[in-house]
Amino acid sequence: MSSRDDTSSLPSRPQRRRLPVEERTPQILDAALEEFAARGYAGARMAEVARRAGIAKGLIYHYFPSKTELFQATVRACTRPTFEAAERSFAAHPGSAREVLRTLVDLGYDKAGNDPRDRTLFRLLITEAANVPELAAFYREEVLSRSLGIVRRLLAEGAASGEFRPDLPDAPGYAEVVLAPVLMLPVWQMMLGEQDAPAPEAMRAAHHAMLMAALSR
Repeated sequence: MSSRDDTSSLPSRPQRRRLPVEERTPQILDAALEEFAARGYAGARMAEVARRAGIAKGLIYHYFPSKTELFQATVRACTRPTFEAAERSFAAHPGSAREVLRTLVDLGYDKAGNDPRDRTLFRLLITEAANVPELAAFYREEVLSRSLGIVRRLLAEGAASGEFRPDLPDAPGYAEVVLAPVLMLPVWQMMLGEQDAPAPEAMRAAHHAMLMAALSR
């Protein structure tokens, strides 16, 4: 047998480790956020997400059959920690609506102003929602409605405990106004740049003071 046919002395090719779903999925979602941020929703390609994630092109469809489902999973992965932290705030401070409100506002500013993933997602939604209406609908149903639900629950509990005004549970617009300044911070940062946008800490302090003055009994 010639040396050309003798492969016993050659080093074996290392096999790619097959990751379990709980490890592979976050890897794909991180790659998806990069791809959506770089190319927008319409320009993003599933094959490019697979390349960024280091997996075979066909494998990504095993996890996410369509780009829409991939985008929705990416949004949920980015927002889930925030909602879980909000729910923990209710559990940690059951006796004081004011403390919970302060914690939630701080959480909002931290995520909107400092978390790179949340800022990337917010920028993507702002720039793409007008061109892809289903993205706006998904954001409204999955993110905004859930956020407003948490705030309304807090206002109702604060009114019931006597900390907040008794009319708040039935007053329209208050939950939206509680959230609005937090959402404006990343908008101004996008428009003006971080150096010229309003200072986050000053906005946060003013937001706290205004909420307590407007909501307190």
